[in-house]
Amino acid sequence: MIKVAFIKFGGMANGGTEKVLQTIASELPKDEFDVDFFYCDSAPYIGSDFVHPDTDLSRVEYCKSHGVNLIKFDVEFKDLRTQTHDWVNSNFFDLFNEEDYDVIQLGRAGHPEYPFIHINNTPIVDSIHLSGMAENKNNIIKTVLISKEQRDRWIMAGGPEDKSVIIPNPLKVPDIGNVNYREEFGWQDKFVFGLHQRRDNHIFSSIPLEAYDEIEDDNTAFLLLGGSVNYQKQARDLGLKNFKHLPSVGELEPIHKFLNTLDVFAHGRADGEQCSCAIIEAMSHGLPVISHTAPSMGQLEQIGDAGKVVENYEQYSNVMIDMLYDKNYYKKCADNSKKRYNEIYKLESIIKKYADIYKGVVN
Repeated sequence: MIKVAFIKFGGMANGGTEKVLQTIASELPKDEFDVDFFYCDSAPYIGSDFVHPDTDLSRVEYCKSHGVNLIKFDVEFKDLRTQTHDWVNSNFFDLFNEEDYDVIQLGRAGHPEYPFIHINNTPIVDSIHLSGMAENKNNIIKTVLISKEQRDRWIMAGGPEDKSVIIPNPLKVPDIGNVNYREEFGWQDKFVFGLHQRRDNHIFSSIPLEAYDEIEDDNTAFLLLGGSVNYQKQARDLGLKNFKHLPSVGELEPIHKFLNTLDVFAHGRADGEQCSCAIIEAMSHGLPVISHTAPSMGQLEQIGDAGKVVENYEQYSNVMIDMLYDKNYYKKCADNSKKRYNEIYKLESIIKKYADIYKGVVN
């Protein structure tokens, strides 16, 4: 039995990096791996007004129901004035002993960071979720990057190429049949664009709704799940008639009910992506994807021939028109979307890659 520890500030939140770690921990075969997950609730930041998403009870239940042993520690503040983003008044090391584990799994930004600067003996598998920062720490055995662009930036920042591997984010996709919101909204005959995003003003993009405003008519609709409040304000300011908003959820079933409602996933994010969980979820439903350029461009690598990445809202709007009226183009993108999901992003193959890394570390 291989003993694995997962460690994450705010680790039971309904966020991208958190869900990645929760999914790996939960889906590892428990006849081979004994999994502890160390997490805390959200805590205020010192030196930033960013508010980390708090613990989501549905994510706690998901992990518990899959045999993960959850160990909760306390943090009063996260201090971003320090280079290592120290945890203030934390009892983490009262609960954690690295010698109890064969391997430790992290998910982080990439710079030297507390408490990992004090874990120096047990093998670490790193999962990096931002770009441009790298740490060449002796006991980091393997660093997982989530896109080729991100890996290239990580190597340029000093990361050792021989310790790096590209593995996309793992995602659990439930089978809920064809349950959707169309009848509830009276949208049975509408062509529906939609976006799913966490509630974060920092990543809001005006482009998807600006583009949709150009093409909206009685036969179209736009459905937003979660996302910044700025999207709802923008929809009001634009006077969109067939726009609806659904609140953020942690459970998987409502997310996929939302995706079942869509014809096209209309992605947009101010800072771009490295490996978007939302895009992978959309591809699991065979949805064509539209996006736009941004500082990070992992979405271009993800979408490939399953849609198009454009430079501005006018081009975005033109692709929406193509999706609406060119049935051959739509079908080609939809088929390619499902193919990319099956060949690159399916959960089983990704969990096996992590399991093989852990076994390699132990052996």
